[in-house]
Parts: sequence; structure tokens; C-alpha cells
Amino acid sequence: MRQFLLAMAALAFIFAALGTGSVGADAFAKDIILVFCGGWCANKLVGGTDVFKSQLVSVLQAYFTGLLCCSVLMFAVGWMVFLPQEYQNLGHSLLLAATLSTNLGLALFPVGSGLRFDGLFDHLWLPALIAQCCAVLVLLQAVLGKNPQRLLTVLGAIAALSLALAMSPSPVIQMLPFGGLWAFLFGAIPFIATHRFAILKYAILIGLINLMAGILTITTSGDTLLARALVALGLAFLYVGSRNSAVSSTIVSQSQRWFGMALHTFLWAVPLTLLHSALSITDQSQSDFLMLIIPCLLFAIFSWTIWQHFEARVGSDRLIISGVLAFALFMNGLIGLSAQGFQIRFPDGAQAYIHALDSAEPVFDCPLVTDGPLAGLNVCRLGPDGPPKALVWGDHQLDTIRAGFAEAARRAQVPTLLIAQPNCIPVDGLQTRFSTAEVHSGRECDQHSAQVLQAIPHIHSIRQVTLVADWTYYTDTKGAELFQRPALRLGPMDGTPIDVTRQADYVAAATQSTIHWMTERGLRVSVLRQVPAQPRFDAEMAARASVPGARMYLGMPALADAITIDVATRINAPVDTMFRRLAATGQMSYVNSWSAYCSDTRCTARGGLSSDYITSTRLSPSGALALAPILEADLKRALTHVPFRRAAGS
Repeated sequence: MRQFLLAMAALAFIFAALGTGSVGADAFAKDIILVFCGGWCANKLVGGTDVFKSQLVSVLQAYFTGLLCCSVLMFAVGWMVFLPQEYQNLGHSLLLAATLSTNLGLALFPVGSGLRFDGLFDHLWLPALIAQCCAVLVLLQAVLGKNPQRLLTVLGAIAALSLALAMSPSPVIQMLPFGGLWAFLFGAIPFIATHRFAILKYAILIGLINLMAGILTITTSGDTLLARALVALGLAFLYVGSRNSAVSSTIVSQSQRWFGMALHTFLWAVPLTLLHSALSITDQSQSDFLMLIIPCLLFAIFSWTIWQHFEARVGSDRLIISGVLAFALFMNGLIGLSAQGFQIRFPDGAQAYIHALDSAEPVFDCPLVTDGPLAGLNVCRLGPDGPPKALVWGDHQLDTIRAGFAEAARRAQVPTLLIAQPNCIPVDGLQTRFSTAEVHSGRECDQHSAQVLQAIPHIHSIRQVTLVADWTYYTDTKGAELFQRPALRLGPMDGTPIDVTRQADYVAAATQSTIHWMTERGLRVSVLRQVPAQPRFDAEMAARASVPGARMYLGMPALADAITIDVATRINAPVDTMFRRLAATGQMSYVNSWSAYCSDTRCTARGGLSSDYITSTRLSPSGALALAPILEADLKRALTHVPFRRAAGS
């Protein structure tokens, strides 16, 4: 029986090390670990306060020793490959780990930039949850320990309440003590009950019955919370029934060593896996676990050996050693949080890329309109107050240029509306289909476009509409991006099957129809020429290529921050042909943005103290502001244009 439980615990640690979550096998892994830890904690408390304190100090020493060794390695590797923001997030994670509050930080105060090396120590939310559950049990034992029946009643009520709260699918609930306490108490209650009720000789039978009931529930209804609760209760009673009647100091010492080895392996497994994955530029999702087994075991044995050295020091100084280790870990995190990796390790040329990366991701966070024809859409108002004279309609490309339009509207004194939807082409008459990797439906884009066009005739003050989009993305232009994004498919709304080879034709037809519809209603239409693509540029990769350990990256692409004007023209040729043909007929104006980034011979991604580009086609705030004079000249035309509104049906 003990071998079976050992195998279950090992399996749970494996699942947890590969990424503890709140659903499926990961949820069962979390429950199993909490059950066994709850049983261990209750068993030591029942054995006496001195025994519990001695074992607790040993566990804390193992935890802080392993984590301190792991953090030192991460700091050393980080000096070679981390960006400043990742160094700061590493320090934040270590501060939480040193105070056993990782779960509270992830649930209540999440911090993350979405860069490669974030979250290296996020898996420590599980040890933090265990420590907090243990503190709750110790407190209740100290208050109600003299009345076992009342203690069991309170523990049962708290476990039932926690189980009810755990029904929420929110991962925040699962990370906090009131959502995970039930499994911990399920493991603790049987140990405490054996001193009040004669259930020890029936423990294995009760455990088997509950375990079988849990397995049957899984086969009939899936991995529901009821199935998890039955399995947890079954394992708890099996754990109680597997106890040896006589426990020697040798057995206790051996169990401590094996537990320490399992804990150190858990502490090392996730950071090494994430580190290996993040160092692969081409494919972060694939990790060769076989290559990671030996380094993980070697590092775990190394930190385990250091812990055994501290463990051999008996006496009152063991608690002092644990405090010193925790303080060293805390200071390590504080240094990482404040120093941000000491940017002096980056050459001057890389500072421009690092500065550009500090800008936020494109998020169209304009206020939500609650009434009128634009109700339900996020709309930004730029320029002076008053009825809007210009409407700028676009996608994620518009969000990166928002700072430039804001400055242009201020200079031109033109009241302007900005409306955008990420990855949605600003034309009508197309159906959008995202790849399976996207969580949003393409129908949202189609409805957004239809509402904008329906609203335009009802906003009588608008004289000009400017379209801004990542046109090379929608026309499926090859060679415009360093890293290809998930494919987006566009097709006609008439229900005919989509021909992926004709996507550029679909876009051209829909664009011509949309612009014609606007000009028929007396509106002036302009299209901002998409900024020249930089197919060999990415600010993040350019910054990483300049760190001392750039060779540690696997598959680092050949980078360039400039492109000849001929190559840029060739990449943008399909889009230019489409809009220049419409401009030649007088239906629209094609606003040339290239003069802000190109000379007569080449186009560059660098400009001033910050990079103008973040990715191959996404601009930084400084790059957007470089467009302000060009956008200002275009918006001023709305002041002189006189709209001619045709009557409906004319």
C-alpha cells in the first residue's frame, strides 16, 4: 500500500512539475499533493508540538535551499539572456516565493509583460498554498485542540465550504486558500479522527471504497469536482491505513530525504523547462524533455546535497539557518526588482530597442459608446471638442498609430473619431475566418464593420473617412513579417466557397465597393499607405541579439533594421496597385506615409533614441509620432471639404 501511495505522489509531482493548473490531470495532481500534505501536517501535529516544529523547519530548509540555488542560476543565466523587464519580473517572483505568497500575487496582483522568460517561478503557487493551508490547520489545532470533537466539526464545515467555493471555474479561486483548503483538510481530518473514533482498522477499506467510487464517477461523468473529492477522500484514508505502527528515527530520516529530493526536483523542473523553451526562437511550444531530465536531476541533487549539509546541523541554529536562507532569497528578489538586470550590459545601440519594448501592446481601450449609432463600439475622440468632422477607421495598425493621430488632430484642430477592431479589416462585404488558434469569432469583425457603415450616414457632421489597416496581412503578402502570424481568411459574403488563392482579389473588390459607397454619400475618403515592412526586423530579437549570451538562443534569425527602397516597394506592390488605381479615378486620396521612414535609397526601422518599429509592421509610439505632420495635412482637408449627401435611394 505504501508503494502505491508513493507512486501516486510521484505521479502527482510529475503532473505538477509539467504545469499545475485547475483542470484535468493537473487538477487531480494538485488535489493529491494537498491531500498528502494535509495528512502529513495533521500526523505531525498529533505527534506533538516539538515533533511538528522539527519537521516544519526541515521542510522550510529544503524549500529555501533549493529555491535559493535555483534563483542564483536564473540570475546568472539572466545576466546573459534576459531583457531588463524580465529581470524585474524575476525579482518580483522571488519576493513572492521568499514570503510564500506566490499564489496571492498571481491571483490578486498579476504582473507579466508577455515576454519569453516571464513566469519561471509561477509554479511555486502550490507550495505557497500548502503553507497557507498548514497555517490554518495549526491555528485551529491551537485553538480547538483540547476538544477533538469540536475541532473535527469546524474542520468539516470549513472543508465543505471550501469544496462549495471550489465549484467556481475561476483559476483565482483554485489558487487561493479558500478554494484549495478542502483537499488539504480531506487529508488532515482522517488523521485527527483516529484519535477520537475507532476507524484506523477500517481506514484501508473506507479508502478503497471512496477511490473506486471516484474512479466510477470519472468514467461516467468525467473529471468533475465530485470525482476529485471522492478520489481525494479515498487517498486520505489509504494514507491513514498505511501508517506503520512503530516508526523509528531511521525511517523518519529516510522519508525526509526522499521528500527533499522530490521537492528539489519539483523546484528545478519548471524553470529549466521554461528556460529551455524560451531559448528556442523558432518554436517555444516544443521542449525536449529527455534532454532536460539529466540537468534537472543534477541540479536537484546539487541543491539537495547543500540542504543535507544544513540538515546535519542540529540544535536551535536550524531555525536561524532557515531565516537566513529566506532573507537571502528575499534580497535576491529585491535586487532583481530594483536593478532590472543592470542595463549597462547592453550596448548603446540596443537601448533604442529596449526603450521601444516598454510601450504597451496594441489594445484599443477607447471609451465604450452607450447610445447613438455607435453604441457598443469603443470610440476615441481626438482634437478639440465639437461635432466630429473626420472618422479614422482601422484595425490593430491604427492602434499603434493612435499617438500620431492624436497629435495630428490637436495640431489641425479637427474633431476626430477613432474606431478600430484588432485583426478586422475596415471594409464591408467580407466574411472573416480566424485560425483555430484564435478564441474570437470572425463574425464579430463582420458585425463591427456593418455597424460602422450603418452609423456613418447618421453622423451628419463627418466630412472625411480615413482607412488604416495592415493591408499586407489581409492580402496574404509573403515576406512582410519576420514571424508569421496565424492565417486569417477572407471571402465574399454571398456564400460562395472561399478560394485562398484569391484573397487579394476579395480584398480589392470589397475595398472598391466600400470606398464607392462612401463617395456616393459625399464623403472624402483617404487611405493611409501602410508603413514599409521590415521583414528582417523585430525589436525584441534585436535587443536579445545584443546581450552577452546571444549565442545561447537557438535559431536566432538574421536581423536587419533597414531595407532598400526597391525591396520595400516590391513587398507593398499589390497593395499600392490596388489603391493607386482607385486614387486615379478620383474616388480617394492615397496618403504616403513612407517619407517619415524612407530616404531615396532605403527605409529604416531606427529613429532617434527609440526604435520606430517594434515588429516588422507594428510601430512604436515614437514611430507613430513621426507620422503626425503627414496625418495633420490629411486631416486639415476635412475642414475645406463640403459633403454632398445624396438622398436615400437616389
